[in-house]
Amino acid sequence: MTKLKFGVCEWAFPAWGSTAVQMAHEAGFDGVQLGDAGACMHAHPLRDKRIQDYYLNAGAKYNIEFPQIHLYTLGHLCYYRNPLDTVEGKTCLEIIKNAIIGASEMGVPSVIIDAMKLNNPAKKQHALDVAKYAVKVGAEYGIRIGVECDFALEDHFKFLDEVGGGLRFCFDTHNPCMYGTGYPPDMIRALGKARMDHFHIKDNAGDKDRLVTYDTPLVPFGTGVTYFRETAEAIKEIGYEGWIISENMYYQPAVRQGLNYVEAARRDVKALHSAYEGQ
Repeated sequence: MTKLKFGVCEWAFPAWGSTAVQMAHEAGFDGVQLGDAGACMHAHPLRDKRIQDYYLNAGAKYNIEFPQIHLYTLGHLCYYRNPLDTVEGKTCLEIIKNAIIGASEMGVPSVIIDAMKLNNPAKKQHALDVAKYAVKVGAEYGIRIGVECDFALEDHFKFLDEVGGGLRFCFDTHNPCMYGTGYPPDMIRALGKARMDHFHIKDNAGDKDRLVTYDTPLVPFGTGVTYFRETAEAIKEIGYEGWIISENMYYQPAVRQGLNYVEAARRDVKALHSAYEGQ
């Protein structure tokens, strides 16, 4: 049996911090992928020892691990798509460095950046520059760097080759369906376990033609059109061992379906165990 752990994104719950940690515990998750607590917008909270202890104490209380810090704010600000000599580019590097140092201080092994919506060569180059910087700083502090992207399969290989230095993927199994870049199970088999930091899992109802868009709703695992069970089989086939992270949003009505946040998350935990472990 593969050695898998099931976690959830901090932002999947309606409140961050200890409330999200407690909800994750009550739902049956093993870990929480932290956001960056607002990063530069809040003076890099994860560098503050009081904030670090706040999370670490909550993790200890609820028996929850913190396997990654995902640069949520960086992704939403899209600063990784700006030249590094601009204000936005410099802020991007500041966010990354502070997250990496914070991760090293908290004992979090991995920091996740983005490389998405790179719709021209300049933006792709900026994202490459950012990823190279992140890998360099990560190596200095003993932190792995993962990247979430929306590429077609061949561009995954190209991006890793150009960055080098042990960069791995946060492979979101929903993204190929959203962006029309491939069939997730086949992409997972082609990329293999060595290129994976971890997986993001969510499911989506799609529209009447089974197309996934920004407007189609997330739904409980195994009830949508984003190949939940087929993806699980592919992940098991490549012999992956590590974290499967839910990014279903437990405050969204189509995910909750009348349940409260914890009940909806607990239903997904049961689906994960069933798909990945036959339980």
